Formats: sequence, structure tokens, C-alpha cells
Amino acid sequence: MRYTIDRISGGIAVCEDENGDSVKISAAELPKDAREGDLILRKDNGWSIDADGTRERQEAMAAKLRRLIE
Repeated sequence: MRYTIDRISGGIAVCEDENGDSVKISAAELPKDAREGDLILRKDNGWSIDADGTRERQEAMAAKLRRLIE
């Protein structure tokens, strides 16, 4: 399952799963370069960033914003 990092605060990452449910993950468990808005995947040995999914999501959000302001 993929999760979106909503925010990182006080050593805790609040993430949202594909069903819209929030989960809290220790920020120490995340990849060092993880940041808010990234999509992450749970692997056997921890978490990894879904770089392609993150980029696609950012592009879709930018396109939606452009349509709204045109």
C-alpha cells in the first residue's frame, strides 16, 4: 500500500493511506530524503519513496491548479 506524507512534526510523520485513513510513522523510519507530499511504500526492510508516483501526483496537482486559475 502507498502512503502520502502529510506532515512531519516532532519526530512523527502523519501519513494518509490510499483509503484516506491517517497513520503515524516515526520519522526516523523514513528515508532520509523523505519530505511532505512524497508517496512512500512499505517494504520488507522499511520504507522507500515512490519517486515516479510522487512526480505523477505533483504534475496532476499542478495541472489541476492551472485549470482553476485559467
